[in-house]
Parts: sequence; structure tokens; C-alpha cells
Amino acid sequence: MSNDNPLIPILENLFLTPSSEFYISTVLYNPDGTSADPLTAAEIDVGTMDGDGVEIGVVLKQVVIKGLSNTQVKFDTDNKPEITVDGDQVTFHAKLPNTQAGYERPQSVPDQVEMASELDIALNGTAMPPGTLSGTIRTVADITGVFTATQKDSHDPQTVQIQMNKLVISPATADGNITITVDLNTVFKGVINTILNTPENLDKMVAALNTELAKPETLQKLSDALTDQARKALAGIEMAVPA
Repeated sequence: MSNDNPLIPILENLFLTPSSEFYISTVLYNPDGTSADPLTAAEIDVGTMDGDGVEIGVVLKQVVIKGLSNTQVKFDTDNKPEITVDGDQVTFHAKLPNTQAGYERPQSVPDQVEMASELDIALNGTAMPPGTLSGTIRTVADITGVFTATQKDSHDPQTVQIQMNKLVISPATADGNITITVDLNTVFKGVINTILNTPENLDKMVAALNTELAKPETLQKLSDALTDQARKALAGIEMAVPA
């Protein structure tokens, strides 16, 4: 592990400081939808789920996911942040919810991940009447993120550039940690709810969410948010230094 980039230690400290514009929860949240919380998608094709000999095709539309910013960097048993640095690249491990002292969760951010969408279901290839889906994730044991940070001019915060390369959430799917509820005008609603809430099918829902987080347009949106907030935070440090 190397760290020849003097910008990285500064950003790492800001990333862990709740009062900073570059704090992890702050950079992931923007009510106007230009970061990870809220996260919106016109359509997410979850694919086919199996249960009791029934194949269920699941497509979510007009998806809104809230709460991903209620996140903090994890600390190991030696009370060191789970952040590794290799040159310009930073890898962090975080968890949800955020209980770090000093963090004040905005009222519009739920204390758990909440998802709502329109829903198209097909049973064994036959389309059902459209309905709705809601879901919650109470806790996330690991959120892995990777970004790179560069600065063309060390005296000019506006030349800082952050590129988000990866963001993956890994919640447990057992013991009711994730709950999916569908509302459909069909006698099969109960069966569909039961099948969708099995651990293997909840894994497919999480995989679909991670596919959305891995899309280039999503990562670029996050890159723009991190860059903007890093520049604000660094400019504040510059202004605070006496001439």
C-alpha cells in the first residue's frame, strides 16, 4: 500500500468528519437526486424468480430508493477506519445505519433503506395486472466503495477531481432484514409475496440494485457529487487558514 498523493490523507479525514462537506453521508445525499440518496431509476429488470414451480418475471418501474446516505465508515477492532489507499485510489468499507456521534440525519432520509416502485409481474410468462412494490432494508453489514482522487494544482481546490469507480451494498437477506411487499389485483398476491421474500430471491433484488449502482451514469453522478463536495470542503480549509 502506498500513498504518494498528499491530497488523500486530507480527504480521508474529511470523509470521516460529520461536520465536513465531504463526509460520507453528506456526499451520498442530495434531495435533488444528484447523488445516491434518493436514487431513482425509470426501470429495473430484476429478472425471473423461482418458487414452488412458478416462474415470476419482475420488472420495477419509476423506482425511488431512499436511505442509502444513512451510512458511516466502519472501524476495525483497533478503532482504525476500514479505508485502504493505493496511490490515488481509496477503498472504503461502510455500514448502515449511521450511528456516528455528530451525524444528524436529515428528516427526509429514513433510518433504513426504503424502496417504492410500480411493478410489472409475469407468472410463467403470463402478465398480471400492474401493481406496486415497497421494500425495506433494516441494516447493511458492508458497503464497499472505491474512488480515485487527483488534483492538478495543489493550491487550487477547484482542480480536484474525484472519480467513483465502485459502490456495492451487501445486506443480509435472512432474519427479516429485508422485507418486500407487493400489492397486485390478483388472487396470487399472497403467493407472490411469499416467493419474493425468500433469501434466494431477495439476493436477486439486491443484485439488481447493485447493477443499478454499477451503471456508468450512476457512477458519474456520484463522481460529480464527490468532486463538488470535495472542492467545497477543501476551499473551506483554505479560507480558514490565516493569511
